[in-house]
Amino acid sequence: MAYLFLDESGTLPDPKDKVVIVAAVGTYSPEEITRIIKRVRKKGKFKRPTGEIKFYTAGEKTKELFFRLIAKEKFDIFILIVDKMGRKIPDTPKHFALLSGLLLKEVLYFYPKIQEIIFDRHFHYEEDIKEFNQSLKSFLKQELPKIKHVDSQKDKKVNIADMVAGAVLAKEAEKDKQFYKIFRKKIVSELRLNWPEAKRRLFER
Repeated sequence: MAYLFLDESGTLPDPKDKVVIVAAVGTYSPEEITRIIKRVRKKGKFKRPTGEIKFYTAGEKTKELFFRLIAKEKFDIFILIVDKMGRKIPDTPKHFALLSGLLLKEVLYFYPKIQEIIFDRHFHYEEDIKEFNQSLKSFLKQELPKIKHVDSQKDKKVNIADMVAGAVLAKEAEKDKQFYKIFRKKIVSELRLNWPEAKRRLFER
């Protein structure tokens, strides 16, 4: 059964972020992510031996090696790009569940059987996480596998989604397209919507 890792890049409330990216990376071998991280860390120069590999703190050579290793292995990438249309959108569990649900709809067509859905922890309060999970299940109208919200410092495998989401946001902002190009062939689905369209899908569910 597949494992799915999700993270976002860009923020809903900040008007400076024109788009918000949600990325999902699917794999049948999550241990392969750990091996890639160890290999990248061995090649790179890190101040702390247990530090994370994240897009906005990693060096150029680290990013390139990471994505080249990803491109060689059996990973499937799913991307949602939401144009905020200049809006300042509250970062609520319901709004984040909407974005995650829109992407998961695409993923579930491809992966009918998923062992776990692992999110890089977005909310810190348990009541927000509970509301997010309930909203996500309501939006998708189906039973979901186990949902986990993890601290990326403790479960570094979820950083694969951070890296992908960050590379897509950099490409969308026309700051840097080179990393996106490395893993582009691994993209199964790239859905692009604006915020009004995303909300309309919520009310049509």
